[in-house]
Amino acid sequence: MTDKTMPALRFRGFYDAWEQRKLSDLTERVTRKNKNNESSRPLTISAQNGLIDQNDFFGKQIASRDVSGYFLVKNGEFAYNKSYSNGYPWGVIKRLDNYDMGVLSTLYIVFRPINISSQFLVYYYDTSIWHKEIAKNAAEGARNHGLLNITPVDFFGTSLVIPNSIEEQQKIGLLFKQLDNLITQNEHKLDLLKQLKQAYLQQIFSQELRFAGFNDTWEQRKLGKIGNTFNGLTGKTKEDFGHGDAKFVTYLNVFQNELATLKQLDSVEIDERQNQVQKGDVFFTTSSETPEEVGMSSVWTYDIKNIYLNSFTFGYRPTMELDLEYLATMLRSPSVRKKITFLAQGISRYNISKSKMMKIEVPIPNIFEQENIGSLFKQLDNLITLNQQKVNLLKKQKQAYLQKMFN
Repeated sequence: MTDKTMPALRFRGFYDAWEQRKLSDLTERVTRKNKNNESSRPLTISAQNGLIDQNDFFGKQIASRDVSGYFLVKNGEFAYNKSYSNGYPWGVIKRLDNYDMGVLSTLYIVFRPINISSQFLVYYYDTSIWHKEIAKNAAEGARNHGLLNITPVDFFGTSLVIPNSIEEQQKIGLLFKQLDNLITQNEHKLDLLKQLKQAYLQQIFSQELRFAGFNDTWEQRKLGKIGNTFNGLTGKTKEDFGHGDAKFVTYLNVFQNELATLKQLDSVEIDERQNQVQKGDVFFTTSSETPEEVGMSSVWTYDIKNIYLNSFTFGYRPTMELDLEYLATMLRSPSVRKKITFLAQGISRYNISKSKMMKIEVPIPNIFEQENIGSLFKQLDNLITLNQQKVNLLKKQKQAYLQKMFN
C-alpha cells in the first residue's frame, strides 16, 4: 500500500485504519532440513502454479538425487525465491497447497504465518504492493541487472500494511479464495468444451460419427478443382499503411481465427489494382516458424467493399456452393491440417506453396450435411467464446478487487 492506510473497498463493519507491521512479527522462519529424508519431492516456485513438483513443472527433476540437505516444507508454509528473475525481478512468494510436504533448495526463504491470516497473506502476495518494500532492500548491483538478491534478515524486515482485525483478514482471504474457485471451475468447463470440440473434429471428419439421416459417401475433392487462388496486397511500402478508406485483413487475423474478424483489420488506401476479398473467400498463411502452424486458414463471412488481404497470405475463392461454417471447421480439422503440415518446407522458417496446397484433397459432403456440421461447431465455438469471456471477466474482477482492497 502507498501512504494511505485506508483501502478504497472494505467489508461492512470494519473502519479502523490498517496498520504497518514487520513480516518478522507476523511470521516465523522455517529452516528445518530434510535430514531423515521425510520427503524426496523437490519443489520449484511458479508465478502461475505456486509451489509445484519439479517433475510437473520442468518435465524432469533438476535437483540432485540426494536432497537430504534441502529445506523440508510442509503444507501451508510459504516460500520466497530470493534470486528469482524470469520476468519477475522482485521474485514471487507462494504457499504450499498441492502436497503435504516437499523439499526446497536452501536458496529459498521459507516461513509460516503465526499472527496473520494465512489466506489473507496468499492474496497480499498476489498483488505488487510488496515489490516496493522488497526493492528497498535489494542490492544495488542486483537491481541494475534485474535480479534481486536479498538476505533473510532484510526480507523479514520488510513491512506490510494490514487490517488489525483477523476477522477482516479472513473475510478478504475468503472472498479471493471463492473468486479463485469460480475461475478454476470455469476454466475447467472451458477445457472440457475445447476437448469436446477436438473429439468431434476427430470423429466427424473421420466419419466415425454422423448425423442421423445422412449415409452418402463424402466426396474427396482437390482444392484446385473447386476454387481459384488470388494474391494479397502487392507493390506496397510501409508508408502506404495506417491510413486510407480501405481495410486489409491482417496476418494475425488469418492465423488466429477460423472465421476472420472485423476487429483485426488495418487501414490502407483504396487501390483498384488490388484484389478485393469477397464473402466466402478463404485466406491461407504461407509462412510460419513451425510446420504445425503453416497454412492456417480463415474464412471471410462479410459482404463489405474495399477490403484487401495482407501480402503474407494468399486468398482462395471456391467455385462451388459450400457452407461457410463447415468450410472453416473442415480446413482446420486434424485430418486436413495433417495434409497441410506434411507439405511445409524449410529449416528455420517453414513455407508452403499455393500450387501444392491446391493439390490437397478435402472432404465434401452434400450441402445439407455441411450445414448440420457447421451449425454444431458454431454452437460449440459460441459456448467456448462465452465461457472464455466469463473467465476473463472473473480474472478482471479479481484484479479490480485486489487493487481496491489492498491499495
